[in-house]
Amino acid sequence: MKYALNRKLAVILCCGAISLFLLLLSYKTVLVFTDLTPAQEKVFDFLEEQQELPPEYTESEISHLEDVKKVMKYADYVFFVLLLTVTVIISYHRKNTDLVVRLLKYGGKITVVVIAIFGILSVFFFDPVFTLFHSLFFPQGNWTFAPDSVIIQTFPLDFFMSISRNIFLLTLFLGILFILSEYFYNYVLRHRN
Repeated sequence: MKYALNRKLAVILCCGAISLFLLLLSYKTVLVFTDLTPAQEKVFDFLEEQQELPPEYTESEISHLEDVKKVMKYADYVFFVLLLTVTVIISYHRKNTDLVVRLLKYGGKITVVVIAIFGILSVFFFDPVFTLFHSLFFPQGNWTFAPDSVIIQTFPLDFFMSISRNIFLLTLFLGILFILSEYFYNYVLRHRN
């Protein structure tokens, strides 16, 4: 009984790790392939510690971007820890292919369900979801700016809506691929024999 409970807990944790990993993988991928304006590129260079911000940014805008830099670093750390965790779990169970395929499938299902819920909420309630996100990751409250501020002119709401949509769609796609891993596996088995 205890072994079954531990195994179920491990499956749940692994599926949650897969889901968060796919979300962060999508986030990182979308950032790489997003076309940025020259002003946005300068900010991203600052966030990646490649150059300083242009002088037109105010102290409060710089403070917020410093916080964004920290959040992005933590997201990188979490991404690599999750990558390592999922890799270790799959490697540990590599001889039990059925279990690995089930983990991928269930991780994909959790991903699709969670992303679909957040995606639907974001479509109908983008502003509250955006506010909740910023309240969680920037609790000090330095993330609101006047519409004519440099940071808002550089990163208008449309930028965040577009990037969020792309992250959600890519995560949804990856989740579906993980769900289909069982079908791919069974197809390969049938054609191998």
